Amino acid sequence: MAGNYDKYGNYDFSMFEPKTVSYDHNAARKIATLPGVGERAADSGMRLVTRKKKTTVEAKNEMRATALRAAKVLAVAAVLLSLFAALLYSKLRVDELDRQIAKAESNLTAAQAETVRLNMQLDSTISLEKVDDYAQNVLGMVKAENHQIEYIDLSGQDKVTVSGGKTSSSDSKDSKSFITKLLEYIHAK
Repeated sequence: MAGNYDKYGNYDFSMFEPKTVSYDHNAARKIATLPGVGERAADSGMRLVTRKKKTTVEAKNEMRATALRAAKVLAVAAVLLSLFAALLYSKLRVDELDRQIAKAESNLTAAQAETVRLNMQLDSTISLEKVDDYAQNVLGMVKAENHQIEYIDLSGQDKVTVSGGKTSSSDSKDSKSFITKLLEYIHAK
């Protein structure tokens, strides 16, 4: 084992051994200042800074400023929280309305399907064949033949017959209707 330490023979390990100066009648190690540390601190212009005591007016002003900053932060937080709550409420409302729209659309689809079914049922019940069959079998009706049909000729001139032997004069001004008088008045101007 001694042979392993021979290769480190060129190094000085004395700096790792305790110095006799660092111990003084007790087991506690003394803190030795490194050479030049205390001198550098004094030379660099470093010094201990102490705070100046504040007056009561300064302390009150600082407390007011701190309270004002805290109030601003709380106000901004309240505004942001209310905006977030409004956003959540609007999202919930949109979701609720979407569900209502989907329900209404499904109801509309069902109603349209029912309408188609009822129209088909109505068409099947009032078809010409069924009406003809009902009229002949239930009501006892028969189809009209050509010799039973009478035609009325309305190509002649219009005339009015007044009952009781009275005559009507279409040329008199008293018998003109209000509309005829109004039309004559409008055309006259």
